[in-house]
Amino acid sequence: MLYWVVQAVPFAVFGVVAQVVGRSGLAVFQALVGFLFIILLGLAIHSLLYYPLVAWLVGRKSPRVYVGGGADAILTGLSTNSSLATVPVTLRCLTEKMEVSDESARLAACVGTNLNNDGITLYEAMAALFLAQAYGFDLTISQQVVVVLASLMAGIGVAGIPEAGLIVLPLVLGAAGLPDELILVAIPLILPVDWIIARARSGVNVMSDLLVAILLDRRRRGAPGEL
Repeated sequence: MLYWVVQAVPFAVFGVVAQVVGRSGLAVFQALVGFLFIILLGLAIHSLLYYPLVAWLVGRKSPRVYVGGGADAILTGLSTNSSLATVPVTLRCLTEKMEVSDESARLAACVGTNLNNDGITLYEAMAALFLAQAYGFDLTISQQVVVVLASLMAGIGVAGIPEAGLIVLPLVLGAAGLPDELILVAIPLILPVDWIIARARSGVNVMSDLLVAILLDRRRRGAPGEL
C-alpha cells in the first residue's frame, strides 16, 4: 500500500502544479526562480563566508584546511542529500585530513547530525518569509520572531535524512500564521526546485558539523582536561 502511495505522489504533485499554473499562468514560475536564487544565495553566504571565517579566526583552521580537508564530506552530503549518511566520511575527513581529535569529531558528527542542522534552520526561515511576502502577507516583528523560533525547533528536531526540511516546512508556515489553503498550494509548488535546495541544505549541515568539531577541538586543546 505504501509503495503505491509513493508511486502516486509525483502524479498528485503534477496535478496540483497544473492547477496553480492554470489559475495564475506561467508567471508563477518567475517567483519560483526568485525563491530558488534567494535560498541558494543565503545558504552560500552562510557556508562559504561565515563558516570559513569562524573556523579560521576561532578554530585556527585556515579556509584551505576547512573547505579542502572537508571537501569529501561536503560533496558526499551534496550528492546523497543526507548528513546522516555522510557521517562516516565526515569522521574520516575530521580525523585524517583536518587533524581533529576523535572525541571532538565523534561528538560533533554523531550528535550534530540530529541536533545541528543549520541548513534546515536557514531554509525554513527564509522559505517562510519569502512565501509570505510572495502571497502578500505582511508579517509583523512578533510573527517573524515566531518563524525564527519555529525554524530553530525544526532544525533541532528533524533527522538528517533526505527532504526532511520540506517535511517540517508546513509547521513553520503554520506558525507564521499563513492559512492552510495557502500552505497546501505553496508546498507542491516549490517541489520542482526543492530537489536542488535539499542538496544545498545537506551540504550546509555537513559543513556545520565540521565547524562544531573544529571549535570543540580548539576548546579541548586550549583547556586540557575540559571539553
